[in-house]
Amino acid sequence: MFEVEIKVESLRTVFSILTPIVGEVKLSADKDGWKIRAVDPAHVAMVDLGLLKSAFERYEVDPMELGLNVERLLEHLKSAKGDDTVLMKLDPDNRLVVSMSNLTLKMPLVDTSGFSDPKVPNLQLPVGLKLNSGELQKGLKVSASISDYITFDCSQEKLVMTSSEDLSSMTLDLLKGKDYEEVSFEKPAKSSFSLDYFSQLMKGVGTNRDIVLNLGNSYPLRLEFDFAEPNGHARYLLAPRIESS
Repeated sequence: MFEVEIKVESLRTVFSILTPIVGEVKLSADKDGWKIRAVDPAHVAMVDLGLLKSAFERYEVDPMELGLNVERLLEHLKSAKGDDTVLMKLDPDNRLVVSMSNLTLKMPLVDTSGFSDPKVPNLQLPVGLKLNSGELQKGLKVSASISDYITFDCSQEKLVMTSSEDLSSMTLDLLKGKDYEEVSFEKPAKSSFSLDYFSQLMKGVGTNRDIVLNLGNSYPLRLEFDFAEPNGHARYLLAPRIESS
């Protein structure tokens, strides 16, 4: 049994968070809600997402795993109004039926036999900052025309975001207490990341969302945030850029 109803905006947010990483996912559904965990084909980025049962208008689900083409589903949801409700269920042919307003989409499930079950690494990162995603977007817009990587350098008093190549450079200074709130700080941290990957993750986050950013020295970046408040939580991990010797 799989039959749920959910506001289109919540569902659209779920798929928008996933598509920067992968186009197809394995959805684990049980009595408590949905869980999705996936890595990109190059194993550079990872997403770990959970959506509680309380996010749904109706939730009738037996524990199961479903393979979903989230890129295709997101494309069909773009035309829906924000207050629409989406019905998702399985038909007798084990196809996914998605209905909203006067539109019904039927599509086959994705075969999940080749999907991995990635484990979230237990990273002890020395820096944790809470800020609005819009602060980081300022630097990303300028960096896109300068370099293919972005560097975060966090000291006791500020986070410096830089991007440079040849004679061009971008520097964005974010100050503690003004631009961000310190969650934890054990020691200074500095890491560089692919600008393309990080920009894609920030598209999944959105332009005006509170996030927690965790950093280490040449360690993966961890970025966490809530959505469909207070029913959804997502976490991104991004591997650092390795300097060539």
